[in-house]
Amino acid sequence: MRATTAILILGSCLLFAALSSRATQTARQLESDIQGLYSNNAEFRAQARARLVEAGPQAVPLLLPVVCQASKSNSDSAWREAAKAIGELRAEAGALCLVRLLASDLTLNVFASEDTIAASDAAYVALLQIGDPSVGAISTALPSLHPDQAYLALRILRRIGTPKARAAVEAYLHGLENQTRLAREILSDFH
Repeated sequence: MRATTAILILGSCLLFAALSSRATQTARQLESDIQGLYSNNAEFRAQARARLVEAGPQAVPLLLPVVCQASKSNSDSAWREAAKAIGELRAEAGALCLVRLLASDLTLNVFASEDTIAASDAAYVALLQIGDPSVGAISTALPSLHPDQAYLALRILRRIGTPKARAAVEAYLHGLENQTRLAREILSDFH
């Protein structure tokens, strides 16, 4: 009986050590892939993104700073790959940062076709992939967005097309109508 108990205890310890070692390796690999997003090599960045997406939801907390805090060198390329990963993972947690990154490419014509915008704006594509769960973040950010960003956000809401998305557009429009009314009142004070 003692030998059986000792074998069970030893087996449990070995299993725990193996699982712990595997978790450490996974964490190191995820960190390495996050650093890979900052590479100058586009193919290397894409491979790192693919591995992060394959890792699943556990990669999301590591991807968020890449999108939300663009402070490292080469962060312009890195956030775009991270945005793609967040979209592929449909990670609602990244939606607010993605909304703020809409129309980051100042040469983008926001009135262009969907295909043109999708090819140029990683934040746009990611928000579409997240879909309805991103509506709350879009709605929250809309009133403070630059007009080009707001237009893209409205296009995303239209494409999402859910009742929640429609309500967000209606709320935004109501806010604009109130601003217009107040501006007209102030303008009338000039006479």
